[in-house]
Amino acid sequence: CRIQRGPYRCHEKTAGFNFNYTDDPNYGPFLVSVNGVAGNNTELTFWELLVQTGGNGTIIRPDVGIGCYIPEPNDRIILKFTEFVSGSHSVSGNSSNPGNLTAGNTSRLDSIELVVVNNISNTTNKTYSTDIAFRGVLIGAMRRLQTNSGFNFTYTDDPNYGPFLVSVNGVAGNNTEKTFWELLVQTGGNGTTIRPDVGIGCYIPKQNDRIILNFTKFTTNSASGSCTNPGVLLFLVGLFFCFLI
Repeated sequence: CRIQRGPYRCHEKTAGFNFNYTDDPNYGPFLVSVNGVAGNNTELTFWELLVQTGGNGTIIRPDVGIGCYIPEPNDRIILKFTEFVSGSHSVSGNSSNPGNLTAGNTSRLDSIELVVVNNISNTTNKTYSTDIAFRGVLIGAMRRLQTNSGFNFTYTDDPNYGPFLVSVNGVAGNNTEKTFWELLVQTGGNGTTIRPDVGIGCYIPKQNDRIILNFTKFTTNSASGSCTNPGVLLFLVGLFFCFLI
């Protein structure tokens, strides 16, 4: 399967291969079946994602699933049908079953803060508090926040790169003006502000993280996975260089 620099979503039609997945609102895509064989909650069976890395042949179990794993050249992707056993499978995004993924933590919610910053139009920052599911992706918390506050956002789902943030509170990025929404995170442990190399569809916030959605103009320094607009990057560098979920 040939892929671009993006999450593992194989779109090339390969003879005999087919799969189905479901998009969980908190955790993103979960693999349901491969070649007609589906996981079963009663039997605790699921499709596990393993990767034999191209560099040295080491087999790893990624801590994210098919919606967020970004393969390297020559990686060998292994979809393994197996039975979930507590202790033998880490709590990670590679399970095809949300129940297995959260390992009994489905009711756990962590608190995070989200700040909307728009210095381009010199507007006042807006701060929101919300909860995120245990090991859930950021877009899930944003969806939860959207249902009960003045916060709203829109996004588009690129087939190769996943969700791209289009607008926040009615303000949208613009290719001509080279504006976009940048994802920054002020970590809860030490207050350091980082630019994640993934976007809203794959970033997994930790307890007390401060999520910053920063409306800004594209520069070469902002070309990273936190970019929210593929059009900006296409316009400036001629290829997709921004790798989100």
